[in-house]
Amino acid sequence: MDLRQLLTFRTVVDKGSFSQAAEELEVSQPAVSFQIRALEERLGHRLLDRSGRRVAVTEAGEVVYRYARRMIGLEAELEREMGEIGTRVAGPLVLGSSTGPGEVLLPRLLGAFHRAHPDVRVSLAVSDTQTVCERVLDDELELGVVGAARPQRGLVFEPFVRDELVAIVPPAHPFATRGSVTLEELVAEPMLIQQEGSGVRSVVEAAMREGGLRDRDLHVAMELGLQQSVKAAVLDGFGITVISSLAVEREVAEGSLVALRLEGPGLERHFFAVRHAGRTPKRVTAAFVEFARAELGDMAATVPPS
Repeated sequence: MDLRQLLTFRTVVDKGSFSQAAEELEVSQPAVSFQIRALEERLGHRLLDRSGRRVAVTEAGEVVYRYARRMIGLEAELEREMGEIGTRVAGPLVLGSSTGPGEVLLPRLLGAFHRAHPDVRVSLAVSDTQTVCERVLDDELELGVVGAARPQRGLVFEPFVRDELVAIVPPAHPFATRGSVTLEELVAEPMLIQQEGSGVRSVVEAAMREGGLRDRDLHVAMELGLQQSVKAAVLDGFGITVISSLAVEREVAEGSLVALRLEGPGLERHFFAVRHAGRTPKRVTAAFVEFARAELGDMAATVPPS
């Protein structure tokens, strides 16, 4: 359907004459007549009676007039919405996250972002790093925030926030009075490790290899799920673990856990924003990343992944 013909028809009906419609549309009167004839031929019905000084709308014309107003209105609505793209922040924001940023940091950022943009509908799915990356690649998530950058075709990793890995022990543990611990000392202790696919585990394993340690040097007491599982086991005295400092802020502040700085190379990390390489980020997603970097301030990561 030619919207120009519908616009001409609506204008003729509104003005009551071909000449006034031509003046309104800034075209010639023969051009208006041509558009009306073409519309009538297209629909197979006479739409206007031209006898008398004013045109009269036929029964078929009344039906077409109602639809013409709706269709022209929808076109104007489409143009408005397209014009708002890039300026208005609204709609669904569906993120995936590994447990490090997903338990504390992202809920804070998302809450503040929603407060600033109440038309955004926030949804956060928390899983391990590998699963989040797979869901981004499968277009189930537009953006993920994960604890390790794993080069993979089709994905782009960008530094998001600096994260400090710490060893956590109960207050009664012999290490609790120390400020730091080496990786060699750590692996000799009963260790609680997270499941395959977690970002923290990947960083620890890479640091062990860099430090000349082997997998069998690690004294694994239990392999559990993700950060909540290992944190609970440490609280119950079943061993020690390496974890994101963000995940234990409350317990350390309360004194139920002690955080130790890790000595040695390769134990620093960033959280990374991961997105599909072949997709243009939606306005709401790009706005969240920009908002988060401003909120994070000095914590925002700027070092590219190696």
